[in-house]
Amino acid sequence: MILPSNYEYIVIGDVHGCIDELKTLLKRQGFSTNKNNLLQITPENRYKSIVLLGDFIDKASDEKLTQTIEFIYNNYKHLNQDRERFYLVRGNHEEMVYRYITNDPTLVITPRSIRNKEKYYNTVALLEKEPKLKKLFLELYKECSIWYKYIYKDNFSVTLTHAPCPEQYLAKEDSTSHKKMVKCISRSKNPTMPLDELIPYIHKEAKGNQHYHIFGHLSQPNIRQYKNRICIDTSAIYGNTLSCAIIKKDTISFDSTPFEFKQKKGEQTYNLLFDFK
Repeated sequence: MILPSNYEYIVIGDVHGCIDELKTLLKRQGFSTNKNNLLQITPENRYKSIVLLGDFIDKASDEKLTQTIEFIYNNYKHLNQDRERFYLVRGNHEEMVYRYITNDPTLVITPRSIRNKEKYYNTVALLEKEPKLKKLFLELYKECSIWYKYIYKDNFSVTLTHAPCPEQYLAKEDSTSHKKMVKCISRSKNPTMPLDELIPYIHKEAKGNQHYHIFGHLSQPNIRQYKNRICIDTSAIYGNTLSCAIIKKDTISFDSTPFEFKQKKGEQTYNLLFDFK
């Protein structure tokens, strides 16, 4: 989907139930909440839009996941009344949780998949015992797009996806391309291989131009950029920061807010991206 070029975009990396950090980050960008937990439209932010880059669920506590889903649902409806101001990108966690809770027949259930569901997709159990919350999630899932693209002029554009992918699949509409933009090859199945060897296309296809690709998915200790490839998943749920890229006309800037320790942080061993010698 092509984004209107006359607005500013706040593109936020993997939230994973870090609702307190999400609200803090949005407040830093001019979006405060009222007593009903709704983001307020003001003269300061009337030309700003929000994009969540996928994986807003899983890994957090049930309390924070509930608050996150409700906050996103209510504000998605609220902000998009007059025009689209809130956009959702589908991440691999939304994809897998959806498949579990809808009993996707293509999902093979094995002892390993059950362990993975409990370890990586804890939103499933929450939604199975909370039908009202499940309904909200299913509605949000249907609103998620696989990619967005912002084009300001011929020599400046930004493509947004959850996961990095080879350039041949970027912003394409076939099913194979969709899968590639939602999830890249698993790090958990290749724990000893450096990311730059596991997914070498990211740096090999990177170019020194202003046609950027911004993605999340690969939890990192900080924003990682190599030429026109930028990863903004800065591991909020692992006790680090929640980050955003701010697209305004033909510029990109960044902002982050630290983990607020209002829930238990996860554990993560970083496999660094763009870790060149």
